[in-house]
Amino acid sequence: MTVADPHSSKSEASDLAAQIVPELEEGDAEPKFRAIACADGVRRGIRLETIYWDGLASLVAGSRHSLSDIVERASVQVGEGSNLASMLRVLAFRWMWRRYSDLQAAYSADTLNTLVHACPSPVIVLTRDKKIQLFNEAFVTLLKQRLALGNVLQLSTGFRFVLETQVEEALEILASKGKMITTGFTASCGGRQLSGQINLAMVPTHRKPMVIGYIVRH
Repeated sequence: MTVADPHSSKSEASDLAAQIVPELEEGDAEPKFRAIACADGVRRGIRLETIYWDGLASLVAGSRHSLSDIVERASVQVGEGSNLASMLRVLAFRWMWRRYSDLQAAYSADTLNTLVHACPSPVIVLTRDKKIQLFNEAFVTLLKQRLALGNVLQLSTGFRFVLETQVEEALEILASKGKMITTGFTASCGGRQLSGQINLAMVPTHRKPMVIGYIVRH
């Protein structure tokens, strides 16, 4: 097992591009007409693609506002004689963009790094291609005690960390069931070996699939 290169590979960039430009679902681009009765007593007829109606529905879900409130606010902003449908598209996109930005911050590498280092027990983060992405001080301390690891540089020269359940398989299980799984692990370096159990969970991230492992027995 090797330590992950901090720079994204070409394959990772390709995977990210595929996520950025997803395939449209059937009906997303189909225009739909709706007549919305607003609080000002005006009934406004609007034609929008289905995806924008879905976005506006998400915008008002769980809030104290209704779709008619959003339409009325948009009509005030756009003014008379202007394109109300275009303003609603902008509002829907702006809301989705803010949500996306918030999720990016919550699922960022910095946030993950903070969570890993805040854990008092040994933690390791592995990518789909079995590379070590992150680990905390407790993990290093364990290796120093049990494997006589001299320094962190040895993690990239001769150190191996192997799961009984392959990372690819673990990611598939976690993606389908959404639960933690427990499996065995073996760490080795310099002719010494350490075995135990580790709890695996999927890392919430917008970049690439990874698992976070909490060592529970060694």
